[in-house]
Amino acid sequence: MAETVEREDIIRIVEGLKLIEEGVEKIQSVMRKKKIRSIKEMAAELIPVFKEDDDSLTESVIRHLG
Repeated sequence: MAETVEREDIIRIVEGLKLIEEGVEKIQSVMRKKKIRSIKEMAAELIPVFKEDDDSLTESVIRHLG
């Protein structure tokens, strides 16, 4: 049986949704600025950058996310 959703749970969910919304807005802003129309196009742009950067960019991203 599922537990009751508490007020604190709802607040955490709303905070998480706000973070998702802000992230989507940032991604869309870059995509508009660079005229990238799809996630597939964006991945095609990002993958070579990560590959040629000798892992320093990858490590930087991981540190930023951690």
